[in-house]
Amino acid sequence: MAVPHRLPTPSAPPGTADALARRLAGRPELALRFAAARRLVGQHVGEGDAERWSRAVAALYDANAGPALMQAMWSLEARLLPGASAPMLPEFWEAARTLCRHAGAAVARQAVDSVAGHVPYGGDGAAPLALLRAMAGLAARAADAVAPLLGAFDAITDAVDASGLEAWMADGLALYPADRRRRAAYFSLADALARQRLAERGGAVRYAIHEERLRKLTRGLFGFDPEVRVIADRHLRRTRLAGGLLLMPARFNALAAEEAPAAFEAAVLHAACHRVFTTTRFSVGRMKPVQIALVALLEDARVERLAARRFPGLARLWGGWHREPASRAQTVPSLFARLARGLADPGFTDDDGWIAKARRLFDDAFAADPARQAFVPEIARVIGHDLGQLRIPFDARNHVVQPLYRDDGLGLFDWEDRDRDNADALELMVEAARLREEEIDAGSSEGPAEPSESARVQPRAPDEEGAVLALHPEWHYRLRAEQPDHVTLRLYPALDGPADALRAQLAAAQGVRARIDALVRRARLDRPTRLRRRLHGDELDLEAAQEAMQALRLGDMPDPRIHMIRQRQGRDVALMLLLDMSQSTADAVGPEGGTVLSTAALSVALLGEALAGLGDPFAADAFASNGRGDVRVTPLKDFDERWEAALARLAAVQPAYSTRLGAALRHGAARLASRAHHRRVLVVMTDGEPSDIDVEDDAYLVEDAKHAVARARGQGLDVFCVALGAAADKAGAGIFGRRNTFPVTRVAELPQRLAALYYQLTVR
Repeated sequence: MAVPHRLPTPSAPPGTADALARRLAGRPELALRFAAARRLVGQHVGEGDAERWSRAVAALYDANAGPALMQAMWSLEARLLPGASAPMLPEFWEAARTLCRHAGAAVARQAVDSVAGHVPYGGDGAAPLALLRAMAGLAARAADAVAPLLGAFDAITDAVDASGLEAWMADGLALYPADRRRRAAYFSLADALARQRLAERGGAVRYAIHEERLRKLTRGLFGFDPEVRVIADRHLRRTRLAGGLLLMPARFNALAAEEAPAAFEAAVLHAACHRVFTTTRFSVGRMKPVQIALVALLEDARVERLAARRFPGLARLWGGWHREPASRAQTVPSLFARLARGLADPGFTDDDGWIAKARRLFDDAFAADPARQAFVPEIARVIGHDLGQLRIPFDARNHVVQPLYRDDGLGLFDWEDRDRDNADALELMVEAARLREEEIDAGSSEGPAEPSESARVQPRAPDEEGAVLALHPEWHYRLRAEQPDHVTLRLYPALDGPADALRAQLAAAQGVRARIDALVRRARLDRPTRLRRRLHGDELDLEAAQEAMQALRLGDMPDPRIHMIRQRQGRDVALMLLLDMSQSTADAVGPEGGTVLSTAALSVALLGEALAGLGDPFAADAFASNGRGDVRVTPLKDFDERWEAALARLAAVQPAYSTRLGAALRHGAARLASRAHHRRVLVVMTDGEPSDIDVEDDAYLVEDAKHAVARARGQGLDVFCVALGAAADKAGAGIFGRRNTFPVTRVAELPQRLAALYYQLTVR
């Protein structure tokens, strides 16, 4: 996000530096620093560039920068020279001036100090200048956002470069153009969507696209589904076990996209091994941080060996990630990585005595009783003591487990069972508790806005969740972009209910059934057929006309049938019905006293019966949503099923939850787009605007549904809405268009609405 307009630097006559020096004479601390900076700059730039620099310094001073900001700029400049080019120096001062004018001198100084931490001595200065200019651009547009950003500056710049920062800031301004409170939450990374967008702008390798494959793989090998939560948190550098959850970082540094499938597979299956073979959590007691890290390393090796006994291919999967070469390095990161490789690969050779002793102790204990988990801390105490004798320091704060597929180990310990005097383990304990399971359940639904406390998704028991059908993107109208893999569709199999009441309603609607059947049968929905060699028609049959001309030239009587007619004589149509079963469909509709859902069910039954009689391919699904992670799809009828099977399922459908319409539309379009038919029709039966419990912005889901409709029509599908209820007509027209929305308040109105729908199909 570049500075929208550069503030003009006040004109000054030659000798600006001398004039500024005279003005600073009454402020000795500034005068001395300016004189030193002037000499330094003069050593590296020419006279003309030095004059431009002096003007930029004077301009910042005139903007009421104050001594703290001026001195911060001179300190930054001392780090830049001699690496920065001469024209670049005034650019730093101009960016600082923009920050000072819009956000104030104190914020500008904090920004300069933050950027200075990213400037190596003698560096070229391009990257720091881009960061400072990006923040100056933000100050010019939303000065209140700069201070929150600076509070999270290191985390943000760890994830993105300057261009990514500009894009991420533009996202925040688009999301919250007028809401200062939410804008502050975004730029301080307190907003979940801010963390998600930062991970995406930083090129995060997404776990979501691999989720269903790994769910099936884990279930096949170990008999259970992994529960994974993706967390956009810079403190989470490796996966973490948290009760029954596996916390997955949204961004792995140094993970190439082509390596992602194998990395996620190794990580999920490694976590599954802990769930199967780590039967109790380790007591911390008086363990030092280095012993805790060694216990985690040894337990990783133990569970992987046990799993590899059952499935030898896992050893090859994990072994490919152990790449630390043998060496003489006596540092903890190198020793730990080489020990991990030695325990995973019997053929690995390393001459270090500490590694050799650790491997020998582990191999002997594992051979004696591999299921005895207690031998792990016993060995850790011995080799941890040896490491201390070698005077090799262990940095608990910055320790990162290697290789990257392994969890950070903190979830393997019972932190409550800790000696109260063991202060060394306190920092690790705090880190282990920072991302508690209940916080993940409540806060990981990273929607477009922060829902109120009453609207948060309540935790669900694992057995209540349906199997994942698909992951779909969702359109964010403020960002003007799709959020990939944002919505999870889950399959909830249909139940069979008593269909007698529905059959009775069908029998009572005999007249309606007859009219619908007649309308459907009259509709011609196939590809137009050319009827050639006709006496009359709308087009000329070129082949017949050529033959007639040849006959005339030869003196023969020409055939007068030289016209052609285009007609639809058969049917080539597939229909997909999506039935809204959200809680609002329990409301009454029309004077007949039925609910929206019962009217919809009867409408589906009437139409389905007519289509079944013609043999047209026809499918129907019901849908509702409980947040973006649980969009519920209940199949009522597949394309190849007999219609009678759907009656009992329709009778059992009950209203519940919310309406995430865009996700349902993408699901229906995906099913219908694969059908090879001339006309493919998607019909949504709903009672109003889309809504969901994790969305507060009324326009968000409406705009997403519009985008989903446009995308479906771009696939060659006809998309219509049957709006059930008085209020649904206006909402449906805003999404599907007035011509493609058909209001129905009474069952008796359905035939004429269907007639209009089929008329549109036949005239195209």
